[in-house]
Amino acid sequence: MVNFIENKAIGERIAYLRVKNHYTREAFAEIIGISTKFLYEIETGKKGFSANTLYKIATSFGVSCDYIITGK
Repeated sequence: MVNFIENKAIGERIAYLRVKNHYTREAFAEIIGISTKFLYEIETGKKGFSANTLYKIATSFGVSCDYIITGK
């Protein structure tokens, strides 16, 4: 299980990519098919997410799933 510190770092990477790509939280949540509240919880490290959501996030930003999880 991924702990809170790892979830927080993952969420920060996602938030950084979202802002860098000029998406509002609402717009990006709609693109990947989740609620704005759930995206907020992911970005703040409060919730984890499925492999399917990870794939949607990574492909939307043109990065690997590994980058989202590890930063590398």
